[in-house]
Amino acid sequence: MPSGTLVAAYAYEVAPQQGSGFVGGVIAVTPQLQAALDHVFDRSKIDDAPSVTFLVDQASKARSHAIRDAVMAVAFTSATDEPAALDLAARLGSAMDHRSKATLLMVTVHASTAASKRRALLWTFPQQEVFSLTSSGKGARLELLEAFNRESHLRKVAMLEGPNTKSGMLTAKVLDFQAAAAERSVADLWITRFLDARLQMSDTEGTQLLARALRAAHNKTRDDQASQDQILAAITGLRVSANPRQSLDQVAKTYLTGKAADAFLAAAGPEVRAAVFTLDRQRFDDLVQYKRFTLDNGVVVSAPFAELRADGGAVEVTDVDGQRRLRVEGVVEEEQVRTRA
Repeated sequence: MPSGTLVAAYAYEVAPQQGSGFVGGVIAVTPQLQAALDHVFDRSKIDDAPSVTFLVDQASKARSHAIRDAVMAVAFTSATDEPAALDLAARLGSAMDHRSKATLLMVTVHASTAASKRRALLWTFPQQEVFSLTSSGKGARLELLEAFNRESHLRKVAMLEGPNTKSGMLTAKVLDFQAAAAERSVADLWITRFLDARLQMSDTEGTQLLARALRAAHNKTRDDQASQDQILAAITGLRVSANPRQSLDQVAKTYLTGKAADAFLAAAGPEVRAAVFTLDRQRFDDLVQYKRFTLDNGVVVSAPFAELRADGGAVEVTDVDGQRRLRVEGVVEEEQVRTRA
């Protein structure tokens, strides 16, 4: 089941600026609905979507955030406990202005790969095409299968996944099929006004964070040569990568394993590791430019990372009889006498 075993589902008719009195409610979990969710989950490619970071209250030890808190309440309470789902509908209504059209908000909760985690998905569809009701407003005849089978009508998706902890669900993956709208306010509805999230950190912030995490990991693994070699390879790979779009999670997945990955990821909080940014290579080179060696004879060598090459460059580190040895070759351009290295 690509989307995960369906645990609970809710659907509401939401109009711009609506804050209460929503038509809809708990939706029966059926094999047909599960199959439809799996189908559109695969087709939407939400697993590969950009990540956003929720703008949590940094002053709060609980890292409170209205949308995150409501989603976690939905994900980790009984399927018949509806207030948090209604809160999500109210917040979507307040985020929509009168230029927006009425929509169907669907909230689905799924089992995750780990028993302690849950996955929650927020979907929106054109309301008038998939929602019909009895005159009493009960027994909604929701054409949900039709909605998911015609995924071209899918407007927006957000996926949150994690455990019921302070560090759970601090990020989400999002798709906004209206993001190409000419008017910026329309494009900002889903991520900025409703989710209260940041699509990505700035390129400068991301580059600085990446460099800082690599330096911290290098220092933390100084007694583990295999880990240090991985970190050096990561720096070298990032400098020449054809894909400048990075996140710390992606760097760890691509270049690092074991202790190197653990030390690298520990250098940044979970709320920022998934944030995507474009690597500023010049700034990155400036921030991770040198590696410092202290030899057993007291000599200190500070070498640019670009010159550290396994195939015999200007600075070469080799293993001889179980000892790492340094070889440096080049033309002396300047000499200085200093009190400290």
